[in-house]
Amino acid sequence: MVFLCSRVLVFYFLHVSPFFPPCPLCLILNPYSSLGQKILLNPYNPPTKFPYLAPLKSKKSNPVKKLLFFIVFLYSVAIMASPFNGKIVPFKQADGSSVDVKLFGTEYYMRAEGLDGFTLIRDNSSNNIVYAKLSDDGTELLSTGIIYTGTKSNVITPVVVSQFAKHQDITSKARLAIIEKNKQALSGNEKGIFERNSKGSSGSNQTDGTPINPVSGNITGLCIVVDFSDEPGTLPMSEFEDFCNDLTYSNFSNNGSLRTYYSDISGGLVDYQNVVYGYYRAPLTFADYDAMGYAVGAQEILGLALEWIDSLGFDFSTLSTNPDNSIKAINLMYTGNPPVWAQGMWHHKGNYNGFSADGVHSNDYNCSPANSPLELAVVAHENGHMIGQWPDTYKYNSSTGPDGIGSFDLMCWYGNSFNPTPPNPLFKNNCGWNTMIDVTNYNGIINDTANSLTCYRYNNMNDTNEFYVLENRMMTDRSLYIDDEGLTIWHINRNGDNQSFDHEVYLVHAGNDNQDHSTACFNLTFNNEFSETTTPNSNFYNGDPSGLRVWDIGNESTIIEYKLGTGAPGPSLHLAYNSLSGDDNANGFLEPGESANVDLTSTNNGQLSSAVATLSCVAIGANASLVTVNTNPINVGVINVSQLINSTFNITVDPTLTAGQSITLRFTLSDGTDSTYITKTILIGVIDLMNDVDLTTCSAVFLDQGGASNYSDNTDFTKTIAPLTSGQFITADFQSFDVEDEINCGYDYLQIHNGPTAFTTLIGTYCGTNSPGAVTSTHSTGTLTFEFHSDGGATAAGWLAMITCSGPTGINSANQLNTVEIYPNPSKGLFNIRLNSNEKVTVTVTDMLGKIIATRVNTNQSNFALDLSEYSNGTYFLKFQSDLGTRTERIVVSSN
Repeated sequence: MVFLCSRVLVFYFLHVSPFFPPCPLCLILNPYSSLGQKILLNPYNPPTKFPYLAPLKSKKSNPVKKLLFFIVFLYSVAIMASPFNGKIVPFKQADGSSVDVKLFGTEYYMRAEGLDGFTLIRDNSSNNIVYAKLSDDGTELLSTGIIYTGTKSNVITPVVVSQFAKHQDITSKARLAIIEKNKQALSGNEKGIFERNSKGSSGSNQTDGTPINPVSGNITGLCIVVDFSDEPGTLPMSEFEDFCNDLTYSNFSNNGSLRTYYSDISGGLVDYQNVVYGYYRAPLTFADYDAMGYAVGAQEILGLALEWIDSLGFDFSTLSTNPDNSIKAINLMYTGNPPVWAQGMWHHKGNYNGFSADGVHSNDYNCSPANSPLELAVVAHENGHMIGQWPDTYKYNSSTGPDGIGSFDLMCWYGNSFNPTPPNPLFKNNCGWNTMIDVTNYNGIINDTANSLTCYRYNNMNDTNEFYVLENRMMTDRSLYIDDEGLTIWHINRNGDNQSFDHEVYLVHAGNDNQDHSTACFNLTFNNEFSETTTPNSNFYNGDPSGLRVWDIGNESTIIEYKLGTGAPGPSLHLAYNSLSGDDNANGFLEPGESANVDLTSTNNGQLSSAVATLSCVAIGANASLVTVNTNPINVGVINVSQLINSTFNITVDPTLTAGQSITLRFTLSDGTDSTYITKTILIGVIDLMNDVDLTTCSAVFLDQGGASNYSDNTDFTKTIAPLTSGQFITADFQSFDVEDEINCGYDYLQIHNGPTAFTTLIGTYCGTNSPGAVTSTHSTGTLTFEFHSDGGATAAGWLAMITCSGPTGINSANQLNTVEIYPNPSKGLFNIRLNSNEKVTVTVTDMLGKIIATRVNTNQSNFALDLSEYSNGTYFLKFQSDLGTRTERIVVSSN
């Protein structure tokens, strides 16, 4: 039995925050121990005072305040919180018989299958687990009424069930709706530990992902064990105390206690123990609490149990806390068998802020089962969220692809229930538990010791958030149950998010199949090279060559030998982008029609000087024809070892490019034998990112905080944009919009207010791909105020909006071009254009890729027509140019 004793509160420290969606593993606690037995003199009605509780306010050890942690399985005999990846769990049928069910997913969304592979649900009418069928629209699993009877010893599929497909599941969109709903139920819209401690930053080289969070020394958590009159506890409290805190613990085949595990993976830097209280007898039955909404019963119990512990005189300030004085680890463990997965009293991680005492308060908690056998893995995983501030690296929704990590990371699929694998090397490094040796410029042989706290890092010189990590792993010790052994190569992108396609932590698979973890490792007999020319290759995410070559990789062994670099002394050329400078109006941005300098640095990180090197620049991509490179290829000359040589290319962009479009340049450095290149994409226009700095302008490209990348988790910004001249009105025209979706915009959202503060009229709240479109201020100040919030979960591409002004003096700061009216818009192709005066205006029409499709010169006419009916449906841009300035407007051709 994996379901720990009955009255247990655990430190199931899962996160409901979007950054760390429900993490399934849990911790467990047990009731009858030396301390538990004393409390159990009257377990369901504990007296107000116990002689042995008197010293609780002191820092001395006390039998009741035993330190512990736990693991948990969910339901019946063996259920654990997420992640479930086909875990077999016994459930009860209405007649009391037991069936074995496979579970897949997390507490945000979980699906059940019989041992025969057919999807199951619990029938609300009969209370039986039955075979399911998919609704016609694919959004629901419906009961067939056919009772499932499968057990490990007897798997029989009714003939009628064969008409259904195996492994049926609802649509990705329907799954996402359930995930978002359950996130909200579990979080209570409270900020979790990740959101409090990992504030994002807008800098391109800032650490925007999992926070750097040094952890060492003594950590004390709280574990509470709860039971019910209809689900009394069975395990002695001493079992939970030992499971959490005994360094030599081995019961139920566990490889040490929770304390042992964290000591092992931190190299002895962390001593993590738990104060254990139990049992607390809940006033209602388990069935009563299960009938409440998802997590409602658990949070009600948690509040009562914390008050109970406080009444016993416990000093909560002795627990470890976060910077905001919230208790770092509250583990609620309870007995009872949730009859339905991911509903009611199903074990989960959540947020509860309803308790405070001794200067600290509650927030993050996790709850888990308290039955036998105790399992270390679940507990270790859940504590990874709270102690390490690590997110889950498995996927909550398979629509964003496989997790690509498997058993190689505690925060993904942890290997074995009783001997969990360590966390990935990035998460260990964030806590200061391992050493990453920089081998970016190394050319030679590496002897890499398996399962050690030393690994090797190869950097992207143009983006400090991206790098590779090399780590030898063998199937021994804590890594005994990984899926393969040899050299693991991790691709890290701190700006990424493992709940999207753009992972923060990704394991490069030697077999080039991120769903087959048995071929994940590089070694002599299976893919013994990783470089620019291999499959998979070592390019950075933007496609630029990284220069990393790992080759001649040896046999999997305690010490694996491999080579880095060329293997022989020689030059190693690198390029780095520095800045854009010298633009025509000296504002630091490249605008339509302007020239500017692009500054680069060439280096030689090899062992020998280069031959005569040449540096060249070409424009590539959709707008290449609209870029002129004014500088010929540069003769850099001989580059000595460690020498830095700065170079500059002057470029000019065509005036028909519009703000918000981009150009891409490729720079190549070669000495005839060694070469490298980098690409640089430059956004056209004055760029302003979402932050807390107000802006006064009438011409800007307004982007989310992430700029060209996804925005960050855990951010809150407020920005007011005002026109340059009184009487003008700001317009924000959103060309693209993509923010994490949720039915009520409860996770990530952009709010737009009509006026100079966030207290003025709310125009709208936007998330998903529900774009605000074009929004114009009607406030007397002409201002718009933008509020953006992202939680700790998934991120997205964000937005791009064009900021302009309308009003009596025109459209932007330097331009006095009078107001332009275009109607109808959208149109089937014929547009009427009205100007306030009869100045000479050149109108250029471009498509979404910046290609010019038409040009018209209008002389001394305030009204004229533009016919685009011969062009296909879509969005186009009109650029008006006159002696008074420029203005860009968006039009839509639609034949519908």
